[in-house]
Amino acid sequence: MANKRKKRRPQQHRPLFQSEKYSIQALHEDREYGMYWYAWLWKIVRPVLIFLCSALMVVGMVSVGYNRIYNSFFAPVETGNAEVVNFQIDSGETVTQIGERLQAANLLRDSRVFKYMVQFRGLTNALSYGTFKLSPGMNTDEIITELTSGSQTNERVITIVPGWTAEDIAGYLVSVGALEDTGEFLRLCNDVDRFVGSSYALRDAQNTGTLTGRKYALEGYLAPDTYRIFVSATAESIIRTLLNQHNKVVDSVFYADRTQYYTDEEGAYHEVETYDSKLTMDQTVTLASMIEKEAATREDYARVSAVFHNRLRLGMKLESDPTVTYLSGEHKLALSDADIAQQNPYNTYYVPALPAGPICNPSVAALEAAMSPDMEYIRDGYLYFCATEPNSGKLAFSVSKAEHEANVALYRPLWEEYDRQQALKDQASQPQ
Repeated sequence: MANKRKKRRPQQHRPLFQSEKYSIQALHEDREYGMYWYAWLWKIVRPVLIFLCSALMVVGMVSVGYNRIYNSFFAPVETGNAEVVNFQIDSGETVTQIGERLQAANLLRDSRVFKYMVQFRGLTNALSYGTFKLSPGMNTDEIITELTSGSQTNERVITIVPGWTAEDIAGYLVSVGALEDTGEFLRLCNDVDRFVGSSYALRDAQNTGTLTGRKYALEGYLAPDTYRIFVSATAESIIRTLLNQHNKVVDSVFYADRTQYYTDEEGAYHEVETYDSKLTMDQTVTLASMIEKEAATREDYARVSAVFHNRLRLGMKLESDPTVTYLSGEHKLALSDADIAQQNPYNTYYVPALPAGPICNPSVAALEAAMSPDMEYIRDGYLYFCATEPNSGKLAFSVSKAEHEANVALYRPLWEEYDRQQALKDQASQPQ
């Protein structure tokens, strides 16, 4: 019987490596949290991203809200290069009053916020009176810092220019906020009894009886200079400050040793010749005021002084144009016959010698020139001078009247044109 052979099944080859099969649950979790192999990283990153997104949303909402509040209550009123202004806090003002005035001055957005910030930070007592430099470009916090930093000043700087009259000074003090109006200042400029003890020159004028007929008794004694005065200074205190400075000028000019020496070719010393003025202190101030108005340089100060001294010595009228226009306050180079004919105690075409009093407040240089005229011009007998081209500030001097009249004829058309142009400018500047 034949042997039956068993059929062998084909042998199946198994792979060397076989990947682990995912269960349905594992596959679902992997697909929920990320792609297979970095699923564990996504489990960490996902909550972090959720937190960051939430935080950004909160920060955004807070930022928007803060910006709205800041722009409404704390931000500067203006942006860019805002102009700096002086803001004055008076003694005794409350925080509420200060805040309201800051808002009214367009320096704050809300006075109540200012008040609450000052009180909350305990700075009420740190606010002090004085003048502060503030700007609409400062925010509320910067303004509070400035007002409590001690940077305020209780002083102001004023500059009195040589050649200014009492009326010029009064107008200037009003323009810089030192005075409310010119009335009291000008009234006090005629109160001799109040100030006679404060001014050497004023006392000299009173003692010599030369104050009669003056427009302002203190004219000439309000020393030009730069001063620091209190913001609260009154018209009287300002006048006393100017008079005290004039006393120092008087000491330096009238009582100083002006002796000078020079050396000749042989090495010997000689005293420089000086002029022996016969004028009183008050008369010297008056002459200096005329020199101040007539000349523009130190050299011409001494030369103009020599002309005036020569004319006084010869008994001639001084014929100074600025004395003609002092009472009217006009500024003219070409005087008319009617101007020259005015009969008043200041017009030196009318009065025989010096005017009734000073016509401005002269500089130290003009006072020194009044005391020490140019000796060469004294010896050469110069008696005349006139302006040349109006904008040059130069003067033309002459010994003879004929030479002087020729100079006047040459330059008078320039003076008239200058006066015409100035009149047009003044007319254009007048409010319509």
